Amino acid sequence: MRKASLLAVVALSLAAGGCAWIDGARGRSSQTSTPLVDFLYADGKVPVQDAQPELHLPIRVAVSFLPSTSGAYASQPGAIERDKVLVAVREHFRSLPYVSEIVIIPDYYLHSGKGDGLAQIEQLSRLYRIDLFALVSYDQILNSYQNDRALAYWTIVGAYFVRGDRNDTHTLLDMAVIDPKSRALVLRAGGTSALKGNVTAAEAEQHSIAQIKRGFELATDQLIVNFSRELTDFETRVREGTAPIKVVRQSAKGGGSGALDPLLLAMLLTLAALGMWSRHRVATRR
Repeated sequence: MRKASLLAVVALSLAAGGCAWIDGARGRSSQTSTPLVDFLYADGKVPVQDAQPELHLPIRVAVSFLPSTSGAYASQPGAIERDKVLVAVREHFRSLPYVSEIVIIPDYYLHSGKGDGLAQIEQLSRLYRIDLFALVSYDQILNSYQNDRALAYWTIVGAYFVRGDRNDTHTLLDMAVIDPKSRALVLRAGGTSALKGNVTAAEAEQHSIAQIKRGFELATDQLIVNFSRELTDFETRVREGTAPIKVVRQSAKGGGSGALDPLLLAMLLTLAALGMWSRHRVATRR
């Protein structure tokens, strides 16, 4: 009787952990991505840029995430994680003297697989009066491995106490700055992160979600550092005249060259002539 009871307990334990053991022997992998080239060029062909981009300072910049096109919904970064990235970018670069405003555009304004992405950002740029459009894309891979030798797959208690699972998360963030008028790529930078950790079977899902969020935070920090470096180099090349872009600084009132309006100039000349005539008439009377 004792042996029969012991065998029944073992069989029950194996039945409870058997599904995880069978599924975990091979491991699981999920990937979510927003490929930039697929969004910008519907036919997969990158056109040759003939026109030189021209910027009139100060400029308005838009920043937006590309909409996701693949991966399970549960494994995708949430709206909060995406907003944190955009806000971090905006706060870090809003103090630039030649940037008047950085506008966050919701990603649901953009549609993947529905025509030319460049045409979409060109339309949004006209709507929001945008000079440069920064598109943030990502690629995140989550690998989960289950150890079939761990106690977690032989006893129910082990699933809560034995760290037999392993989660690896690799995150890539990329930001490409595009001139909507010429459709030219002006500047780009990226950031990456890699996280690894052992976890119990019962906490595997929560651990994966935490790694997704943390991976985005670390990749965002590196993205800002790398973009700052690229921006400094770009500013140097603009001053030296070696950058593939023309920069025009507008006057305080937006006149560009600073010339007087013809009508205003005519009025000033008329008032000056009247003043000279009045003084001449007073002198003649004396």
